[in-house]
Amino acid sequence: MLLFFTWWYGEELKNVLKYFETLFAYLFDLFSIRICLSTLFAVWRRDKVNYKGLPIKDIFQAWTMNIASRLVGAVVKIFTIFAYLLVSILCLIFVIFFLLVWLSFPLVVLALIYLGIKNILGL
Repeated sequence: MLLFFTWWYGEELKNVLKYFETLFAYLFDLFSIRICLSTLFAVWRRDKVNYKGLPIKDIFQAWTMNIASRLVGAVVKIFTIFAYLLVSILCLIFVIFFLLVWLSFPLVVLALIYLGIKNILGL
């Protein structure tokens, strides 16, 4: 019995925590947060208009298109970061709930066995 508790609260708990660490690393990579933060104001999908050799009117139009493309890129990346934060918070809530259940599960099983035996014996 002591060996089970050592395994449950020691080795297996470390494996579960390592799994959740991997989950959060996967989410960070899935949402490409590092790329979103490093290219926050870069043009969206490399949609950049070249304005070399154009008249002034077309240069202004190309410049506004480039700024609009950067703003679209920033908005999409900010929403991606927001979605990552939302999913991470939901996963964190799940992890906390799971760990509470994980830590209390053997004790709850022992308590239920005790109560079942007590109920059967009529004590």
